[in-house]
Amino acid sequence: MKKSVISLAAICCASFLAYGCSTAPKKPLAEKPAPQKQEVQKPVSTPAVSPTTTPSVSEEERLKEIFQRIHFNFDKYNLTHIDKWGINQDVPKVLDGIADYMAKHPNIKIKIEGNCDERGTEAYNLALGQKRADAAKNYLVMHGISPDRIETLSNGKLKPVDPAHNEYAWAKNRNDQFVILNR
Repeated sequence: MKKSVISLAAICCASFLAYGCSTAPKKPLAEKPAPQKQEVQKPVSTPAVSPTTTPSVSEEERLKEIFQRIHFNFDKYNLTHIDKWGINQDVPKVLDGIADYMAKHPNIKIKIEGNCDERGTEAYNLALGQKRADAAKNYLVMHGISPDRIETLSNGKLKPVDPAHNEYAWAKNRNDQFVILNR
């Protein structure tokens, strides 16, 4: 009896091995179709705007980018890189862009308005705002722009960009704004 059990076990093992190692090809897994080539159409070019029309929106946006506000550290008027309270700005680089644009456009005149945050007295902030505006003007003059083309004004704390009462708002409110007077 022991011999027959061993024989039966051997036959079962052999049949399982034979069945599991069959040479019948297995179905391949479904292949993903090759990606289709998509043709990209070239944008249709639009004709240039004639010089007699008013400046396009893109020109206005370009001027806003060039004449963007520059920012200052608390209680300072020096022109340095700012990376605090959500503002990351290379102030001298912005002023270099303004100087380059003004050098290429000799008829343009600007007004620089110095602004402060709400902290401090009105008199103190008016004086600090003027120092900020004058610092930007002096930078532009040192880079070849005639001082006759630049006016300065201090708003002190009267024209906040952000009316909130926190560090983020105060950081935005410490700035010089550039206003184009004529082109």
